[in-house]
Amino acid sequence: MTAAVVGLSFRTAPIELREQAAFRADEVPVVLQRIGAAFPGAELVLVSTCNRTELYLAGIDVDANKGRLVSLMLKGPDGIAPADAEPHFYVKRDIEAVEHLISVAASLDAMVVGETEILGQVKQALLLAEHAGTTGKVLHPLFQHAFKTAKRVHSETDICRGRVSVSSLAVEFAEKVFENLGAKTVMLVGAGETAELALKSLMDRGARDVLVLNRSAERGQALANRCGGRAIQFDLLDDYLPRADIVISSTSAPHLVIHAAAVQRAIAIRRGRPMLLVDIAVPRDIDPSASQIKDVYLYYIDDLHRIAVGNLAKRQTAVDQAWKIVRAGTAEAAAMFEGPGLRLLLRKFDEHGREVCETALQRALAREKLAALPEPCREEIRALAQKIVGKMLAQPREAVKRAARNGELEDYARVVNDLFGFDAKDQGRKRIDTEPAALESGEELKGTNR
Repeated sequence: MTAAVVGLSFRTAPIELREQAAFRADEVPVVLQRIGAAFPGAELVLVSTCNRTELYLAGIDVDANKGRLVSLMLKGPDGIAPADAEPHFYVKRDIEAVEHLISVAASLDAMVVGETEILGQVKQALLLAEHAGTTGKVLHPLFQHAFKTAKRVHSETDICRGRVSVSSLAVEFAEKVFENLGAKTVMLVGAGETAELALKSLMDRGARDVLVLNRSAERGQALANRCGGRAIQFDLLDDYLPRADIVISSTSAPHLVIHAAAVQRAIAIRRGRPMLLVDIAVPRDIDPSASQIKDVYLYYIDDLHRIAVGNLAKRQTAVDQAWKIVRAGTAEAAAMFEGPGLRLLLRKFDEHGREVCETALQRALAREKLAALPEPCREEIRALAQKIVGKMLAQPREAVKRAARNGELEDYARVVNDLFGFDAKDQGRKRIDTEPAALESGEELKGTNR
């Protein structure tokens, strides 16, 4: 296996850096092509969500090229320098990378453990890579296996029970500011999946007066129809902002959507009535300086982590069960990628063991003291000898299996071949195999004269 992942997440990088490595779905193919041009023949899948950006790859020496990969994963020269960003990027290789991918798809490495949205985002990442032509025999089956294992986690454990999505956790902030959500006006900025899930959670808690703003008027109207709200033209955002008690913003815009000056004007019109702003977008939609305005409560996606930690403690039993499934799925994936190289090496161990055992038995049983033994006794001796040889080779066999799972099979194979002389035996077999054909054709094996 030669898979690896280079990435950053909410665990390793602040939101300011994650913004520099966050890509919309329509940007992902361009990034993949850019990286693919730098590493021809490599397999690539880019997972970019509000909490992480990870490049899964095969066919690249990740240790020698980490700095270059980080540079290619950042948006441009205006942000954080690659050298400053690199320490925030982690690298995981082979079996560790496989386990990480499965844990991400199963929402175990998520800010909100058990959220159901991440699996769909990882599936979309694979689909985009397929369209870009950057997947192959390593990453495609690996991702499919991750999806299968993640579905097992969701169906066989209670990890997804309760309030577990980023969007629904935003509602908890609303309930801390307002006692009666049914009497408040909700403005939804962005009509994507995350925004719609947030709206559903708000409506479940009593919200009814809903304003929907989206750059695609058609999508905004469709969402407004489903929730019984009103679709507002996106360019009227500042005009309608004073009417909103709760604003949940989740667009894919690469720049700020709600500026501090607009919030200041809205608060003045509201005459001291509080306003809750929840920004669950990366890059951020709402100007950070708006948090300094009196009666404004501004929360970003990283603020949701505090609630997520509390919810995780309540579901720890389900989390433990989920990790068992993930580790079993990781072992299955390792077996998928063991490949012919490992099978050939294990077969050499078996052949070596049989040859050593048979040679020793033939010599021993031919001796005068043992030649007269009855057949049942001879069989017991053969069985004991085979068991001894098997036990002696058990540890080396397990060692090369571990090496295969960790991407070190080639190095181990060289050592094993040298220790056991497998290459010399292979050459001897080739000579034996060719001798009969040479004799039948009338060729002399010694010398070149006919």
